[in-house]
Amino acid sequence: MKPISAKLLLTAVFVARGTSFLFSKILMNTMSPMNILAVRFILAFLVLAVIFHKKLLACSKNSLKGGLILGVLYTVCMIFEMYGLRLIDSGVSSLIENMAIVMVPIYAAILARTLPKKKTMLCALLAVIGVGCLSLTQSSCSGGGLGIVLMILAALTYAACIMATEKVTQDADPVTVGMLQLGVMGLLSLIVALASGDFSLPQGSQQWVMLLLLVLLCSCFGFTFQPVGQKYLPAETAAVFTVVNPLTASVMGIAVGGEGMSFLKLVGYVLILLALLLYNLKTNASDGA
Repeated sequence: MKPISAKLLLTAVFVARGTSFLFSKILMNTMSPMNILAVRFILAFLVLAVIFHKKLLACSKNSLKGGLILGVLYTVCMIFEMYGLRLIDSGVSSLIENMAIVMVPIYAAILARTLPKKKTMLCALLAVIGVGCLSLTQSSCSGGGLGIVLMILAALTYAACIMATEKVTQDADPVTVGMLQLGVMGLLSLIVALASGDFSLPQGSQQWVMLLLLVLLCSCFGFTFQPVGQKYLPAETAAVFTVVNPLTASVMGIAVGGEGMSFLKLVGYVLILLALLLYNLKTNASDGA
């Protein structure tokens, strides 16, 4: 796959992933977070296993290892995301989680034992100030402070997921890795849901519609094809495209979810999006895109 095709694929992936915040928030009115994750990812795995059964049967050791690693990492990330999303607005949740774009180069600098570039640190500072503004807007929500903390933890974990995806897909089939990742996420979520005694199947047509959108659009396409796109791009380049995710979630939250927009929230949105776009310009200049 050519780099331009990989970038277009990742753009579509992150648009799909961005819709999951609103769908999940609506479902949490009637279902527990772990219940949603269990049903969502088990169904997604079963759908993909039927479509790509030959790849699954020919699974290599590297693909299995990659699927297990990403499955565990993404399960942790999704737990933080869901419990944080339950407490604060979907658009705010997505913006904070997608600070991963700034955290990836910081992680890379730490691993390389070098200082992050000045522009990276500027982006990080803008993002942190933006999160501070958004935190103030969520103070009226019950548990809003905890929701902000959980989404920051989701962002830290998501950055690790992006970096791990680059590593595990180099010598493995990315579609198989993506399928196995969903299977692991579904299994781990099911274990937690059963242990807590709150597992049940969706009730009513609205629950099933929201869940099927999560399964087919956000999971089968979004999660599975992210490793495909990332296989042909560096982790830092792939991280740039996460900006599409919060833009999608924010627009849907305001237009469909009825989430209000205050001046302080607008300032927070602008600062975080500015940080993401500044990093985008830096990365595009460096990779010749």
